[in-house]
Amino acid sequence: MIGDLVKGREKSTLTLIEDSIEEPGRGLVSCFLLSLCQRVDEIHVITLDPKSQSMLEVVPAEAKTKIIHHNYQHAFLKMKESEHCLDSDFTKVIMAKGKLHKDRKVAVVIDSLSSLLLFRPVPYTCQTLHKLSDGASIEHVVALVHHDLHESNSLSLVEHTASTVIRTSPSQSAGHEFCCTTLHKKISGKIIRIKEHFNISDQFEIENITELKSLIDETPQQPTGQVDPAANLTFNLSLTDQEKKARSQVKLPYTYDQDRIEATLNKSVGEGKIFYQPDEADDFDEEDPDDDLDV
Repeated sequence: MIGDLVKGREKSTLTLIEDSIEEPGRGLVSCFLLSLCQRVDEIHVITLDPKSQSMLEVVPAEAKTKIIHHNYQHAFLKMKESEHCLDSDFTKVIMAKGKLHKDRKVAVVIDSLSSLLLFRPVPYTCQTLHKLSDGASIEHVVALVHHDLHESNSLSLVEHTASTVIRTSPSQSAGHEFCCTTLHKKISGKIIRIKEHFNISDQFEIENITELKSLIDETPQQPTGQVDPAANLTFNLSLTDQEKKARSQVKLPYTYDQDRIEATLNKSVGEGKIFYQPDEADDFDEEDPDDDLDV
């Protein structure tokens, strides 16, 4: 799954990469960035963290012509002084500096959303992501967020706007350096949740992908004994062989055995009769109720 998402074989409009200080995800963002350089015509890179520059250093010289860099690192140093020092709408900034039209494929990479979540209300970040991913001219949005800096409620709101959420975690395999849990919402509406191990090459390509499920299946499981729910009771719930035989010979009412079926089939058609004996309190009228009808 992670390989298909990076290469673009699996469609996703907004990919949210959640990392932590123990398991950084900027290398995974670089994988997306290099893959987008091969698939789209224009990439807008919005940097908000001081370490975001390292992501741009891995881009080859021939692919840097596709990248338009929006540097907001210094703007966030003044966030506490004035909340108007940052452009309130990234979409307008991208439209002003880029060439957005239906014939060009455009992508956006944000590193990282944590600066927005720390200094702006959560709905502002959600609206920003929605405007970017909902635009007809923007094909893919990749955003990094440091989940260990925020509350789970705030992250949950941001995750609702994303079509794919990738969270890094410690690797549980000796042959793999990275591990991630992916929650992907397909276009058909199906939701896929998968945990994978993988490695990142020197060229920032995903390789050696292995599902965690296959690793768990290889671990031998100890057989567990079945617990008898009828054990240690003060009364008996089971039947002996003699009691089971006696129960099978009981003829239940309203059920047809072989003798009753043969008696019903052998009965002639003319033998059926209906007898009616009126009660003394019945007001029996001998006149024909349909006597006035012309029938």
